[in-house]
Amino acid sequence: MILEFKVDELSVQSAWLKTLYDLIDELNCKCQTFMEENYNTNRNCFAPVRVVKIFGSNSMLSWLKLRMERYNHLVDSLNSQEVFSASFLDDENNEKDD
Repeated sequence: MILEFKVDELSVQSAWLKTLYDLIDELNCKCQTFMEENYNTNRNCFAPVRVVKIFGSNSMLSWLKLRMERYNHLVDSLNSQEVFSASFLDDENNEKDD
């Protein structure tokens, strides 16, 4: 299974990314990280977006997603801004991209 996080580089806190990568390492999951550039309507400019694809078992990825959603809820309560979106991808879609 694949879990994908899209992180807005202009609004994310470095502690959030460190937590994500620490949990990936702790769960022995594999990940790919790359950058995309999307138009940010709030700032009226193009902004970098970090895409993190995480590969692992359903149970590990579900637990990771739950932990990051809880962490994001804490960050949101302090900042009141959304900093990422996460979605599960089919393995079939990934094979087509490779």
